[in-house]
Amino acid sequence: MPIKGDTRDKSCNKYSAKSFSKGLMDNIAALFKRSCDNVSPDNKTFGKDKNNGNPQKHQLYRYLQIISLVIFIISACLFANETIIQPYRSKKVVEKVQSLYPESSVISEETIPAVTSHSNDDQSSDPALQRDSEGRFIKFHNLLRVNTDVKGWIIVPDSEIDYPVLQSSAEDPEYYLERNIYREYDRQGSLFIDVKSSVEKNSKNIVIYGHNMKTGAMFHDIARYQDLNFYKERPIIYFDSLYQTGIWKIFAVIITNGSTKNGDTFFDYTRTEFQDESDFLNFVHQLRVRSLYNFNVDINENDQLLTLSTCSYELPDYRTVVVARKVRDGENLDVDVDASKNTPLYPQSWYKTYGGEPPKVLSFEEALEAGMISWYKP
Repeated sequence: MPIKGDTRDKSCNKYSAKSFSKGLMDNIAALFKRSCDNVSPDNKTFGKDKNNGNPQKHQLYRYLQIISLVIFIISACLFANETIIQPYRSKKVVEKVQSLYPESSVISEETIPAVTSHSNDDQSSDPALQRDSEGRFIKFHNLLRVNTDVKGWIIVPDSEIDYPVLQSSAEDPEYYLERNIYREYDRQGSLFIDVKSSVEKNSKNIVIYGHNMKTGAMFHDIARYQDLNFYKERPIIYFDSLYQTGIWKIFAVIITNGSTKNGDTFFDYTRTEFQDESDFLNFVHQLRVRSLYNFNVDINENDQLLTLSTCSYELPDYRTVVVARKVRDGENLDVDVDASKNTPLYPQSWYKTYGGEPPKVLSFEEALEAGMISWYKP
């Protein structure tokens, strides 16, 4: 979880099959080298132990070979566990959980959920919108029986993102970093909400974190929004909390730092509270000047944001962040996906590594007065 000033990189899952297999190959190479050291290139002695005349050395080499073989077997088992067994188990857990949520994997043009406010609407004719006495949608009851930390469900159509979203306490904000909905250890963890965000209070910005798994699970597809073509096929996100349904239009895709670890100033994209309308609009402006693309989605001071953050590997401790705003009541769901490339503002470490100069950034008010902002629609 990216925290200002925090030099940890705990929210990024850096394991890869490639690095694991490299260690495995190193073990095999060492075993092969030791075996070769015990033979002579002379055809008459090739394949014979050079230490036949020294039983103690011969025995030592045999022990080393046995130890190397054991290391190889253990490494192979660990490799299989990390790349096959654990991902399989995680997938089965996800499938089991998806079976508990009636709207999982059914988002389509014909099944777009209504956008509703936080009101007690138990008498709705739509079963998906019926509520309990606490104002929570009944469709979440099966999940809440499994874990009361469930706060919602997120779906990105035509992607792997179709998961419950949880939230732990402020005392242990990263509890679900490596735990599934059953509170069991799971390397891919769960999608979880920043403790500063609140679905109960309907925060102005709801921030969700998830691992960028090499298997394609969790928030791996969030990083794929760096590709404009990926966005064009998926400009809409569906996130329903316990209390509200929501359809969200993406307006920013950002590559940024997750903390001050690299000596960078940390742009706190995880803010959930704002002093006034100007503060909020300046925050949105700062998001947009960092976006890889200029998206044709307007925003005003009354809008609510959804921020999705995952690990990115351009530099250590980097993140890919996708930000969307909630579709307004009665708003057309169509999105003009003909976005243009932006000259984004990156962290200073980006320019030190890749070169270039950061663009000059004005305040929201200055840019608006200069006619540089077309996205603000009061």
